[in-house]
Amino acid sequence: MLLPLLLVPALTLMTSAKPGWVTTVPEYPGRIYGVGVAPANNTRALALQQATDNAKAKVLERLRANVQSTTTLTTNYQEQKAIQGGVKSESASRTTDRQSTTQIQARATDLPGLTVETTYLEEEGANATMYALAYLDMAVANREVRARYEVVAASLGTEAGTDLRGRIRRTRVVKVALNDLAQLEDLFGLIRAGGADPALGEAITKLRLRAEGEREALRHGLTFGMPPSPDIPVDPEVKASVRNAFLQEGLGWSDQHPDLAITLRSRSASNGVQVGGPRWWGYIRNADFIVARGTLSLTLVDANGQEYESTMVEAKGVGTSEFQADTLLLRDYKAKLTKTVGAWLMDLGK
Repeated sequence: MLLPLLLVPALTLMTSAKPGWVTTVPEYPGRIYGVGVAPANNTRALALQQATDNAKAKVLERLRANVQSTTTLTTNYQEQKAIQGGVKSESASRTTDRQSTTQIQARATDLPGLTVETTYLEEEGANATMYALAYLDMAVANREVRARYEVVAASLGTEAGTDLRGRIRRTRVVKVALNDLAQLEDLFGLIRAGGADPALGEAITKLRLRAEGEREALRHGLTFGMPPSPDIPVDPEVKASVRNAFLQEGLGWSDQHPDLAITLRSRSASNGVQVGGPRWWGYIRNADFIVARGTLSLTLVDANGQEYESTMVEAKGVGTSEFQADTLLLRDYKAKLTKTVGAWLMDLGK
């Protein structure tokens, strides 16, 4: 996970003559400035925090205002005109430039090189006002984004092995890298508007596309599934929960011929899981409510029947009727399943 660079500026309150930056935002090569304002008639500490936050937001706002892309649309058309003695055909083309704003999700706290230079407190009794001047140092921002890119590139350059554990580990590495690269593209989209090196943005995008291609190859090269079996009935709702949990981890899924089959067993039975028939959970009853509780094990089995590690998922539901308790138990099971599968696969990939 990418961690933002934390810059803690030394803030100074000024009560002297009003500085020029309060009314005119400074312009300085390599920096993007923003001025934040907050009322200071109550808590000065709160006003200081609000003004600095607003100043950083203004820098972000200025960057976003500059993030635009121009798309050239070329329309080819053919026009036929009736003339004496026949039909004349004419061809032409028309180009149109369309301005579209790129959606940038980065927050001010994510921008490396963003700091507060100084503050000013205007003392006017009930109308006291706090001002803050923030700026983005483009050299620092560009350097930090490049350093983060190099860390991600290095992680993708490691060898994970071709065995089961190696391929699972590689899938997790690629998943984390893609999340990080998405954040980096977002950050670069902002700092490029301030003059960052375009080659860095191209390198980030190129690495993301390569990682996406590898993710697709891994999905097809290592598939999981729960093939239908008359001896192991599985409720569709339970199966869908398992499938979604694996897909969220970036893994492939195949219902017919998976590389690794997932077998579900209850603690008290070995003939699979069927919610509509014999339940894999039991009940604890009293005069006021019913507790439904059950435990399932998930086991990976390869094409040769070899079993790998298993993991357990325990679920519970409390209600005034069996139906309500069952519904809440299945909801609890689905919520826990995603977390359990993620931790289980992490252990398998070690």
